[in-house]
Amino acid sequence: MTFDLPLMIHSSQRFMVTVIFRREVYFMLIQLPAHSLYGNEPVDVQFPNDWDVQVSSFQGESEPALTEREIAEAIRHPNCTPPIREAAKGCKNAVIIFDDITRATPVGPIARVVIAELEEAGVPREKIEFMAAVGGHRAMCREDFVRKLGEDIVNEFRVWSHNPFFNCVYLGKTSQQIPIELNAECVYADFKVAIGAIFPHVSTGAGGGGKIILPGIASMETIRRWHLTDSGMWLTDSDCRRTVTEAADLLGLNIKIDVLMNGRGEIARVYAGDCESNLQDHYDEIQRFFCTRHVPDVDLVLTNNYFKPTEPNCALVQMGMLETIRPGGDIILSYHSPQGCACHYVWGKWGDSGIGGCMYRKQWRIPENVNRFFVFTKYPDFATSSSYHLNEDGNFFARQWGEIMDALGKSPRRVAVYPYGDACCFEDKMGTR
Repeated sequence: MTFDLPLMIHSSQRFMVTVIFRREVYFMLIQLPAHSLYGNEPVDVQFPNDWDVQVSSFQGESEPALTEREIAEAIRHPNCTPPIREAAKGCKNAVIIFDDITRATPVGPIARVVIAELEEAGVPREKIEFMAAVGGHRAMCREDFVRKLGEDIVNEFRVWSHNPFFNCVYLGKTSQQIPIELNAECVYADFKVAIGAIFPHVSTGAGGGGKIILPGIASMETIRRWHLTDSGMWLTDSDCRRTVTEAADLLGLNIKIDVLMNGRGEIARVYAGDCESNLQDHYDEIQRFFCTRHVPDVDLVLTNNYFKPTEPNCALVQMGMLETIRPGGDIILSYHSPQGCACHYVWGKWGDSGIGGCMYRKQWRIPENVNRFFVFTKYPDFATSSSYHLNEDGNFFARQWGEIMDALGKSPRRVAVYPYGDACCFEDKMGTR
């Protein structure tokens, strides 16, 4: 039988849970969100029905998607900046910078509005181009562009991938004396628009804003230097956050469009304006959107990646994620994307014979309170995943959920399931500016 079980902190949210009768044992079936940008097909996991399983999602998970008209209205009436149709008057060309394939942001619906606004300002349609802000990730291919932008845009407009190793222009130093070198194509464009998403972020307090510029379209040396600055979760005045904002100012970014996504990867909020106003003016609302109940005193944490599945550690580093595991408890890290793990020229490992990317860290230690570390993915990649220390000695890789349940055994456990571990802002860890 199937029924709605209110396992969330918010009464309006439900996970579809199925109880299966099999060999005189009841199982609870939970569908984990997966395959963002690849069809959104969920991945099923099962727990014995005598286990205490607590599923905790972020508050905005069940928010309705905005309509095309609502998206257009938000973009046409930005905060703190003139509308694109006015600000771009007299410009001969424009670049639209967008976040890369490692992020689930549906850029197409926003880009179509931006194109219309630029045309209304008098920018020739054939002089509008796109730049994928890949930062230290791999270059994108046509299939990636289509998944992010849509077939119609890719068939008509020039779409580039940023190259962090070449064709970057020095623009000056920040207040932290970090040299800012940015993509020349973007620097020389008359009008500059950027599109991305906001999430909790361990380094810049929150994603979005100027991060689309640094590291998005920065040189490798600028990216490396930036990663050495002080940072902190939800600290919007850290050196790390301040630097990305100053980089956007040096570029002359005209407008930034940031979105919040619901649990289906749909656009639920649109903030259009300058990089800092998008975050600062909506800071409390953004925190509430990602607020997640912190399940205490558990034997097992299952944390799943949906919005950033190619960077699995994003579901581990959210502040407090592993604190509530009892001594001797276990972790299951879940991520499912046909891309596997993202290639990373900063943090990545590129073989056993060298040191890897420019900031590769050789070791990652499981917290002392944790016994076993399980990695659950339908798409194992034992080379690239080593960049994220997922295949260290003692870690348990599994493609099938049954392999993990066999290893865990049948003894009843208290379990915390975070379906959106890469978007958690635990209520007891919410920061102040």
